[in-house]
Amino acid sequence: MNAIEFHNAIATDFHNRYEVSKAFQERFEVWTRLFERYVAPTNRVMDMGCGSGVFSNYLAGKGCIVTGIDGSEAMINLCNQAKTVPTAQFVKQLLPLDNADSYQKQDVIIASSVLEYLNDMSAMLQQAQSLLKPGGLVMVSMPNKRSIYRRIERLAFQLTGYPRYFAHIRNVSSETLLSQQLHKLGFETLGVVYFSSGDPLSKSLKNVLPDYYVNSLFVGVYRKLKR
Repeated sequence: MNAIEFHNAIATDFHNRYEVSKAFQERFEVWTRLFERYVAPTNRVMDMGCGSGVFSNYLAGKGCIVTGIDGSEAMINLCNQAKTVPTAQFVKQLLPLDNADSYQKQDVIIASSVLEYLNDMSAMLQQAQSLLKPGGLVMVSMPNKRSIYRRIERLAFQLTGYPRYFAHIRNVSSETLLSQQLHKLGFETLGVVYFSSGDPLSKSLKNVLPDYYVNSLFVGVYRKLKR
């Protein structure tokens, strides 16, 4: 089973977690706060690895013109089922795109928890840079390599084979490493938010360690410099 087959199998459960999981609800709250701060209703947005379309449909409802792209057919079906406005369109396609030139330049590109699954993360970041207008934003979230929880999770997978999704992880990063990659591609950092510290271990460490050791995810907002 590859990463796309895995996400086809879990698509409905993944989508439903936004209703029942505190961690997914926190993710939604963190991202939508950033959308309200950085994304204008007139923006053209590409959601790379859009999953079940929660963020794409949220932004389309805000007035954005949104293209959601995912390699999972089951996820794209869920996107279309939840679609309520015509300014969102969803495309089943692998990342990085093999036809990037056919898309208009974007104001914002979202990559929420997708880069870790790609065989060539660097190519995806380069493509995002080429798809953005000068001054455009890329908003990226990834598992936080520095978190204590992630280190234990990696060891648990090596010993037990769980959590299952870990079999499909190809890239790990920290905010520092990701920012360095994006700065080399001509971006500047606008802001970084660490989140997801609800597991018992992270809760116990929250008052004694910095955020980047406690929170298992981060999302960064980066602006393409005008050159």
